[in-house]
Amino acid sequence: ACRIRAVAQPELYRDAGLIGTSQIIASENDELGWKKLYAGLPSLMIRQVIFGSVKFLAFERASEAIFSIHPEFREATVTALGVSLVAGGISGALSSVVSQPADSVLTYVAKDSGGNLGVFDGASKMIREEGVKSLFNGLGSRCVWT
Repeated sequence: ACRIRAVAQPELYRDAGLIGTSQIIASENDELGWKKLYAGLPSLMIRQVIFGSVKFLAFERASEAIFSIHPEFREATVTALGVSLVAGGISGALSSVVSQPADSVLTYVAKDSGGNLGVFDGASKMIREEGVKSLFNGLGSRCVWT
């Protein structure tokens, strides 16, 4: 929650630091308190498991495919590293596409709903209000980043 807030509203949270931002978020709702900091945790965990699983599988498959077409690339360190770089780019982009909806919901639940929604309630509210396209907001920059 702290990272999302600091990125979404840097003018409010930059000077507070991690501890200050945590205290501000926890004090916003007396009923939830510190639980509010963990409102997006299920979505975060779902995203990380999906991202990691797809990335490792796609990396292995991409590497195998490239080496099956050009087996001579295994012989030199430079070309083997090049294959790893290309396979990493392919797997990063693919895993971003697959896990982006969970990331969008995580951001929405933590920021727009005030941490009062679960993953599935947040996703359905987000789709209802902003459309299915909103699940893929920021996908381009995320593909480049990974």
